[in-house]
Amino acid sequence: MHRFFSKLQKIHPTLSLTLCLALWLAPVAPLGAQPTPVTTNWELASLPGGGLVALLWLTPAAGYKTYGNDPGQAGLPTRAEVRLTPKGLALPVLYTPGKPAPDLFEKDKTVNIYDGPTPIYIPLPKNAPEGFGLEAKVDLLACSATSCWPLSLDTDFSSRQVPDPPQATGRPWWAAFAKLAGQPGAGPVPEEMVQAVQAAKAVTTRNFTPRPVTPGLEVKGLLKAIPLAFLAGFLLNLMPCVLPVACLKLSGLLAACSAEHDCNRHMVIRRHNLFFSLGVLVYFSILALVLGLAGMAWGQLFQQPGLILGAAVTLFALGLSLFGVFHLPVIDLKIAARPGRSPKAQAFATGLLATLLATPCSGPFLGGVLAWTLLQPVPVVVTVFVSIGLGMASPYVALAARPQLVRFVPRPGAWMVHLEKLAGFLIMATCLYFLSILPGKLVLPTLAALLVTALACHAWGAWTNLSQGAVTRWTIRILAFAAVLAACHWTLSPPPEGARLWRGFEEARFEDLLGNENLFVDFTADWCPTCKALERTVLTPGEMAKLAARYGFKAIRVDLTRENPEALALLRSLGSASIPVAAMFPKGEDASRPVVLRDLYDTRQLEEAVAVAFGQAKKAR
Repeated sequence: MHRFFSKLQKIHPTLSLTLCLALWLAPVAPLGAQPTPVTTNWELASLPGGGLVALLWLTPAAGYKTYGNDPGQAGLPTRAEVRLTPKGLALPVLYTPGKPAPDLFEKDKTVNIYDGPTPIYIPLPKNAPEGFGLEAKVDLLACSATSCWPLSLDTDFSSRQVPDPPQATGRPWWAAFAKLAGQPGAGPVPEEMVQAVQAAKAVTTRNFTPRPVTPGLEVKGLLKAIPLAFLAGFLLNLMPCVLPVACLKLSGLLAACSAEHDCNRHMVIRRHNLFFSLGVLVYFSILALVLGLAGMAWGQLFQQPGLILGAAVTLFALGLSLFGVFHLPVIDLKIAARPGRSPKAQAFATGLLATLLATPCSGPFLGGVLAWTLLQPVPVVVTVFVSIGLGMASPYVALAARPQLVRFVPRPGAWMVHLEKLAGFLIMATCLYFLSILPGKLVLPTLAALLVTALACHAWGAWTNLSQGAVTRWTIRILAFAAVLAACHWTLSPPPEGARLWRGFEEARFEDLLGNENLFVDFTADWCPTCKALERTVLTPGEMAKLAARYGFKAIRVDLTRENPEALALLRSLGSASIPVAAMFPKGEDASRPVVLRDLYDTRQLEEAVAVAFGQAKKAR
């Protein structure tokens, strides 16, 4: 080092003196610490005419650049996922266009970069709850002149931090936002445009002229929409998740009538099909009103996690009933079942169920019909949807009018048992489909809810029978049903406020905080049941918030569900190769001597470990 400064002194005395002073005045960073290439901060402002817009600022460190959402001819795009809490609603994101520049490493290519503080705009819905929060995950590539660094940044914001947001029109970024939101100038944004953006509709106007492959099936008016809607509804009966339900119910009725000499087959068939058809029409009428009044698309209801969960639980229970676990009181599709005390209610409910199963599907002719219909006034939407319902109900109405047609239905026999099991598997497959469209973080809680549903169905079928008193029997059934409702409520409940205490693990940020802050690091994974048990019983939001307030630490959760070399290296540096592990790094010189909890531990042991690790820091404060 002495020789280096001697040579530097000969080259440039002033530069040598400046460098010495800089090194002397600079704070000493922990060994291995690196500055974070990109930092984030939030801003909130009021829009003219009502509403709010949030800005997530990305600021590259000196010497670093990131790529825009449209990176150009090279690089990776900057992408942000933002959710409104506690609702969990995904929000639209408007990206600032990047500045065109030659690529850092391939000068013949042009890229779009962010080389200074850059905002990402998040228009907020008008129905945002008071004290709402925002959670964002930003994936980007930060590059210096010598290397690039892929980053995944987690950040959150609470509106309580800005109780009186300033007007957006007075901010320096207003003109850029107004242009992005569809306004040609920097004048006030019209109310209708603000509402459109806040409703997460498209903010870019495109004048495409579609060229359909089958122009004859494109709908331009009601006279063409009605017959095509009728035909589309008829074809929905052939969908694989609808056909077994209808066939099973009709076959069950025929089997029951075959076993009873005094059964009026024609009367039973006529009644069943009329009320089945009524269920179909009622469902389509309600669906038309909901979609028409809310301006939603076909199947958009299934973007709601609550509806998906309810459908999955219902179908799972229905599948269990087909496998003989228990008997549903209203919708019983088993072949051996006799017509119940309420055959009309059973037929009506089965019609509702069959239509629910058809709703996520889109059969032939339906696309062109719905593309035109859902842009029309509500009365037109209802008319077309009733036509779809009439089409779907038409085979059953025909059977009600001419019960003699059942002679074309195969006679009851052993084949019906195989059909029953096949229907059970198809319904379970539909449950898997519903699971696949749930948000990723809800899949595991939903599986837990299905497990509770299975236990409740077992209790219903195995612990109750007609030899019991009505009070005992229905007490068990009501408790089983309540357990399912409680499991569904738990699945959909937003994370408690204290859950925001945790931050995701990023090696750069961890190294930056190590020694400068008290750190509580928890290693977990979705495949680790012991870890999940600790999160529910010991590392609860309330307990962690209390300890954090007392000892002033930052909580970091290291997720080992997927391969993560940096996280695994940190775990092994603590002398561990398995989880759960909790490590407490005090600030200062003792950061290299963390206190570690391994395997199972209780709340008392947690409090003792935290006190040992951060007790001195508490006294110092």
